[in-house]
Amino acid sequence: MSHTIFDDGHIASPTGYRATGISCGLKDGSKARDVALVYSLHPANVAAMFTTSLTKAAPVFLSQAILSRNRDAMRAILINSGQANAGTGQPGLTDAVECAKLVTDELEIPRDGVLVMSTGLIGVPLPMQKMREGIKRAVSELDSGGGRRAAVAMLTTDSRPKERVLRLQLREGQRCTLAGMAKGTRMIHPRLATMLCVITTDAAVEQRLLQRALQHSVSYSFNRMNVDGEASPNDAVIMLANGAADARPINDPTSREFTAFQSALDVLCADLAQQIVRDAAGSGKIIHIYVRGAADEPTALAIADKIAQSRSLRSALRRGMPEWGAVMAAVGSSSVELRPELIDIRLGSVRVLHEGAGTPFDMTGALQAVSGPEIEITVDLNLGPVEVHVLSCTWFED
Repeated sequence: MSHTIFDDGHIASPTGYRATGISCGLKDGSKARDVALVYSLHPANVAAMFTTSLTKAAPVFLSQAILSRNRDAMRAILINSGQANAGTGQPGLTDAVECAKLVTDELEIPRDGVLVMSTGLIGVPLPMQKMREGIKRAVSELDSGGGRRAAVAMLTTDSRPKERVLRLQLREGQRCTLAGMAKGTRMIHPRLATMLCVITTDAAVEQRLLQRALQHSVSYSFNRMNVDGEASPNDAVIMLANGAADARPINDPTSREFTAFQSALDVLCADLAQQIVRDAAGSGKIIHIYVRGAADEPTALAIADKIAQSRSLRSALRRGMPEWGAVMAAVGSSSVELRPELIDIRLGSVRVLHEGAGTPFDMTGALQAVSGPEIEITVDLNLGPVEVHVLSCTWFED
């Protein structure tokens, strides 16, 4: 059982999918693509995870309501960029409902067969006349080669689309494909960027297992990014599994097939998450934060997130300065139980703190550790067996 990268693949590469991305003028003064549509020729099981924000956008609210009624016969996902349809009240929800209905009518599929996603400016209503025209055009232009157009249409402040496709062999003669596309980059003050991800597969995966697999993969990928410490009202990851591949259904969590599927989905999500962070970094630096020796995962994550959010540390790393004191300050402000006398800190391979006290170190080595495009910071609490890895970057302008 193994997976390989399909370099020329896109979101419609798995068997039984169509996609497109069109321009209908949602982005003022731009002819860029702004409406994406992904369609499964067969009813698909669906798994999804959404923002933890208490101010959920209308498309999130609607998609969650649809999923409460339909998790095993989904047909399409509609995405618009330009307006987030967040902070738009009841009119925004009415617009989201109309968009979903337009798609079901145009595709002639059952109601509750479409999920919606939006990204763009907060507090700005959807230009519904443009949306109505755009949805009709998108349906008419669906094709098996339209995945790249869809990946481009979902972008806002991104500099490039994020895509990855894996071919997976489950057993001898039984193969399936996993495809993902994502958008997301840094926060553009005063409005927040949005992280959206759509995943398609032609594997036949039982719905509860599909949700379990997605939650696992997201917890070790998108939930381990910390670019700006904020959550958008629109954040969402949605996965469709239509079972169109010539392979036996996956319905046993202890099976070799499910293990292989989970492994490939983990790789796919991690790849897309890293693409988002690299885009957010721009000309800045990627920061790999490792917290080891924790007694439990919440403790390790709390510390890693504090380090990722440290403006003083990002500023120092952007300038190539090994100011490890900022790491120590972030650890100390994490509000978790620690034993400071046990903590070790490393910049790259250079140990700068040992058992809670600064130690003589090679300054040249430390400078080299923070001068490259990717930086590793390791905090060892020496309290337990748990380790986490969080991605951040130095994009902040002070």
